[in-house]
Amino acid sequence: MTEDEVTFTVCRTAEEMQFAQQAEVAVLDGLGNNILEHLGEVELDKPIRIFIRNREGRVVGGVIANCFGGWMYISLLWVDKSLRNLGYGTQLMQLAETEALRMGNGYAHVDTYSFESRPFYEKLGYKLFATLEDYPPGHCKYFLKKRLVD
Repeated sequence: MTEDEVTFTVCRTAEEMQFAQQAEVAVLDGLGNNILEHLGEVELDKPIRIFIRNREGRVVGGVIANCFGGWMYISLLWVDKSLRNLGYGTQLMQLAETEALRMGNGYAHVDTYSFESRPFYEKLGYKLFATLEDYPPGHCKYFLKKRLVD
């Protein structure tokens, strides 16, 4: 393929973003194939999804994580404001860690902001390994990890 055979598309409108979903799949597939080329047959991005629902069935909390290379990455953890500080976040994390171990992962990592949950994760045994200053300006993004097995 030559330079004159490609075009760049910057998605800015809602309509362009809709069509971007197909392109995102192509990018993920390409990246996945690159990883497989270097690492051989490994499982890519095995999901962990755990949710809390109220009596009406509405989602009031959850954890979204993905596993790869022996690590679980917790991308999202949320508990409704009315249910915070009641142990639900800890239960979600324990369930996710148990599931990660069941799937053969020995480690976990997460990132959080200075206005969010660093002390929560540290209470669960996560250790700080990196800080991104001024992200967003006036705040920090923290990166924490934990060994799930001794």
